Amino acid sequence: MQLKRTFARSLGGIAAAAIMLAAFGGAEAMAASPRAAENKVVLIARQDPGTLDYVTSGLTAVRLWIPANVVEPLVYFNKDGSVDPGVAESWTISDDKLTYEFKIRKTNFSDGTPVTVEDVIYSLNTMKTSPVSDYAAAYNAVSAIEKVDDSTVKVTLSRPSQAFWAGMGGLPGLIQPEHAAADRATKPIGTGPYVLKSYTTNSSFEFEANPNYWGEKPSITSATVRVVTDGTAGLNALEAGEVDAVPVITIDLWEQLTNRGLDKKFTLVTYPQIGEPTYAVFNQKLDPELRKALAMTLDRQAFNDAYGASWGAENTCTFALPNRPWYEPENAESCPYPYDYEKATAEAAKFASTPLEYASLSDVPDLSLPADIMIPVMQGAGFNVTRNAIDLARYSQLIFQGRPPQFDITVMSGPDDPAQWACPSPDKAGWSTYCSQPYTDALAAADSAPTQDEYLAKMKEAAKILRDDAVIVPLIAKKGVGLFDPELKGFLEPRVLVAIELAKLHW
Repeated sequence: MQLKRTFARSLGGIAAAAIMLAAFGGAEAMAASPRAAENKVVLIARQDPGTLDYVTSGLTAVRLWIPANVVEPLVYFNKDGSVDPGVAESWTISDDKLTYEFKIRKTNFSDGTPVTVEDVIYSLNTMKTSPVSDYAAAYNAVSAIEKVDDSTVKVTLSRPSQAFWAGMGGLPGLIQPEHAAADRATKPIGTGPYVLKSYTTNSSFEFEANPNYWGEKPSITSATVRVVTDGTAGLNALEAGEVDAVPVITIDLWEQLTNRGLDKKFTLVTYPQIGEPTYAVFNQKLDPELRKALAMTLDRQAFNDAYGASWGAENTCTFALPNRPWYEPENAESCPYPYDYEKATAEAAKFASTPLEYASLSDVPDLSLPADIMIPVMQGAGFNVTRNAIDLARYSQLIFQGRPPQFDITVMSGPDDPAQWACPSPDKAGWSTYCSQPYTDALAAADSAPTQDEYLAKMKEAAKILRDDAVIVPLIAKKGVGLFDPELKGFLEPRVLVAIELAKLHW
């Protein structure tokens, strides 16, 4: 759900994706964009961020456009596991994974001022104290950030941390000039291939190529991102040739997209980074056997079918997206409580007297739809479920801020950050109601793993704990979906979290 990006999003992932979708194909012939000859593009954004302060805001509406385009990280992680230079032109990592030294490239920020070691240290320390938990979490093991010389920064860790290294290629590793920090919310400055020329609230972003960029100059010299909150209006603008791409199309528009044949007329891309798991949440206070019985009423294919676009979502019992190495599609081995309506009905008889309140969102279509499916099925099996349909404002108060949580069952979509469910003590429980010391310990062990193989093994252990406990029960993994003018090439799967890299596009 794009509107709840204030949740801590994932720590980035060591294998942050970076493969160019060079062969679009399949689109019908159409007139060239009037902007092609000038190497300009106009894109659609569905949300206005309100602020461009990427340090304090976790909203997708910021993450899509400012990172990678305006402000760059120290390094870039590619899908194949390789690492490219960013603001750091080179780096060394000690054998014990406790010391990282970054050689800072000799370049300028877009305002013409040189990038200094002091700017890098300021940037890292600023992210270390960010109120966005997944940014700050990348620094949990960091004990010191120091200047070695005028071109080298040393970061010392108290223990190995996969999250730290991943963060240096994500938003926690973004580098900004200290002297311009006061204007970050309205005019962020960085070393990226573009300069943000203007931002008009609820209207548009205007980007121009950065004349001081250290890397290959972008083909697209000017980009406008229009804020159009009405999804249908955005699709209409694309079809009319008024815009060149809608990079993020939410699931409530997928059926319309195919019914109108837009997937044939334009280039359809799917990519995991902007996707989200959709999952049922069962209050942890419920009897574990009741939670497991409820889980067996969940027919994942029914949810997928309801959205009318199986190409954009995959059934799964793993809380993750397909670009996570521990992700698994729905299968007998990865689903401890598969759909079994007969067995669920038999189990329901044991809990017929247990009242269950299902809190559902009334004004978010991609979440009211699964509730429409889920509730009658649970009731039909014999569970004593009552629906409490409330709007987002009330839901935010009652569910997200409720202490203790004021529901028994709900459904949600959100970032695939596995650490958001970590909670070593019940008094720290958030809206998810999930608190498991074994799960928290497994995540900590994974982060401290010295090798990728050990990290993956520990993350698989953590994923199994989450699945077996039947509190957070995944249904489908929604991919990111976008539509592009068939002549607009070079779309790159996001490398810096979900950022759409404008510099890779070309006519």
